[in-house]
Amino acid sequence: MKELSSGFLRMMDHEGINPVEYIWVVASYPSSESGKQKEQLVPANFKIGSLVGKRIKLEFTGKIRCVNCGKVTSKSFNQGSCFNCFQTLAENDLCILRPETCHFHLGTCREPEWGEGYCFQKHTVYLANTSGLKVGITREKPVSNRWVDQGAQEAIPLLEVSSRRDAGLIEKQFTTVIDDKTKWQKMVTEDSVPFDLISKKKELLEVLDSWDLGVPYNESDEQNITKLSYPISEYPKKSKSFSPDKEKEIDSKLLGIKGQYLLFEDVVINIRAYGGYEIRLYSE
Repeated sequence: MKELSSGFLRMMDHEGINPVEYIWVVASYPSSESGKQKEQLVPANFKIGSLVGKRIKLEFTGKIRCVNCGKVTSKSFNQGSCFNCFQTLAENDLCILRPETCHFHLGTCREPEWGEGYCFQKHTVYLANTSGLKVGITREKPVSNRWVDQGAQEAIPLLEVSSRRDAGLIEKQFTTVIDDKTKWQKMVTEDSVPFDLISKKKELLEVLDSWDLGVPYNESDEQNITKLSYPISEYPKKSKSFSPDKEKEIDSKLLGIKGQYLLFEDVVINIRAYGGYEIRLYSE
């Protein structure tokens, strides 16, 4: 097999939505020394989707570099951080996963300057069909970038707010009537069943208005559903998850790509989960 790429894994980049075209991305570093180093991102000169239907091999070396500081680490935390960055960086605080718990206003943000730039921007609360209907939030522009990374097959914006915390408060309240999680096992093994998102959007906005949360928002006037499609030749029969902490190699036919998952005949792997892992990619 021919080696196509080697380096420290990053999330796949992508362009387009129908179909989504994925780009393999790794990072390289100036030297093999274990201390802090600045990364250089190296997008592959090929579309990873072109390998669908072919046998490929992913080989993990066992080496991990922190995606934040570049130091060699024996264990990865929160999708690629060393323990020190996991403990000290605001992007690794619990409020990133649960934005309604934002504590910036209490003066306890780990990195106030970072928080101002990241959290106090327009955020969109959206309705998406991934493994089923769910609500979510994003500051991505275009919003469809977030939908691709979640494996949504159709989606529509609900409203906009001025901060991540406000978006989180609304999302949290919505979870009393609709899910906010993607069931990844279902998402990687079958197409989602189409829903009437326009009607559901109207219903959710009416419910939100009745709650009177005291959070200012602007309803989206978007009435067109965004459709997304992925490079998938067929779905795997099972959703067995591959972990490079337990095994070191995947050597199998690539069936497709959805969200940040590579779908193989016998396993699936969430590329996002293993940021910072050193990897070599081969293809027949």
